[in-house]
Amino acid sequence: MERMRLSNIDQVAPHKHIGFVYLYEGNQAKDFCSLEILKASLSKTLVLLYPLAGRFVDGEDGRKEINCNAEGCLFVVARSDLTSYNITFEPSPELRKLFIPCADFPGSLSLVATVQVTYLKCGGVVLGISTNHILIDGSSLFYFVQTWARITRGDMANIIPPSFDHNLLRGRSPPRISCHHPEYTTDPPPASFPTCVTNTFKISSEQIRSLKSQSRGVDRSTRISTFSIISGLVWKCYCICQGLAPSTQARLMFNANIRERLCPPLPKTYFGNAVIRKYATSKVSQITCNPVAVVAEIVQAAIDGITDEFVRSFIDYLEVMNMKGRNLRPALDLSESELRIASIARFPVNDADFGWDAPQQLSKAEATGNNVVYVLDEPGNEGGYQLYVSLDPTLMPRFKKAFYKELVSQVIENHGCFSLKSAGYTARL
Repeated sequence: MERMRLSNIDQVAPHKHIGFVYLYEGNQAKDFCSLEILKASLSKTLVLLYPLAGRFVDGEDGRKEINCNAEGCLFVVARSDLTSYNITFEPSPELRKLFIPCADFPGSLSLVATVQVTYLKCGGVVLGISTNHILIDGSSLFYFVQTWARITRGDMANIIPPSFDHNLLRGRSPPRISCHHPEYTTDPPPASFPTCVTNTFKISSEQIRSLKSQSRGVDRSTRISTFSIISGLVWKCYCICQGLAPSTQARLMFNANIRERLCPPLPKTYFGNAVIRKYATSKVSQITCNPVAVVAEIVQAAIDGITDEFVRSFIDYLEVMNMKGRNLRPALDLSESELRIASIARFPVNDADFGWDAPQQLSKAEATGNNVVYVLDEPGNEGGYQLYVSLDPTLMPRFKKAFYKELVSQVIENHGCFSLKSAGYTARL
């Protein structure tokens, strides 16, 4: 049986399952969400993406490997008296328990992927998919869903073969650490995370363009990414709601996809973790007292610093720490001056069309700690985004106020509109 060795970046990914749920409203198709069809197409998908059907094992050197033994993935079928109208599609422990197969039984962490198909009373179906983060990042997970959907539809011509060549992210010999990498720590993980509440916030393409218009110059405005604008907005609102002292050094941790940042780039269908974490850092006064676009420039500068050399330095750093017997992990236990943001936008829900139309809802199954923001495309609103914000319950009202105040100020500045009701924010302020 083939043993698949994992990259250094895989080794420091959290060894846990990350789940997403898709809601499909019932339709008149006679084969709507047919179990027979789904199982048959999943079997074909697992032939192409064969590591998903394997099991995690420890190698001789203690590093995680995948035993590609074709044991398959966990497939669960459930029926519920719930309807789509009384389910809140926001990350929560309840959403995970309802629609993601239980992954806390002995040996569950050896599973690479799990699937649950839940038939609702209203005729709709929720598809819950979870994959172990130690092999799969967001791009790989959605490539799996896209491939499964295409095989189900019979769209074989548009399936692009995956790349499992983890040697593409091998360290240099000898290692050369040329950059600082504080985003990872050797400290043991916390036993538990503080209680948090997750709320959904939405932002339209027009509001994003409005925020970008605050930039210092025309050329600068066109260069700032949408992710930087959204990050600048939530970072500013977070610093305001925390009431941090102006001289405090605040940090924003973000995930960066490195597939196109290497020279040469990784294959687009590279299957594995190709995401690293990086900080944007600034004094609170520079964040809270400036327009969002200026804060976004701080984020953009940090993103632009992720070069081929930065990534190679990070891989070498992981290699050196491993040789020293020091186990690294992401520094995800954040202080009050730190916020983490991750984006899984640019993965259109249409890619999850199994032949019964695109899903009406897509949500991460569960939040993964305090002071965390997830960015997703908003289904049915082209160019719009939904943000899942997880904070201490006492901070959420202040964050909401800051968030909508910032958006309303843009309506007033750009359109001369002083009616908050017409801007659609009355109920939220």
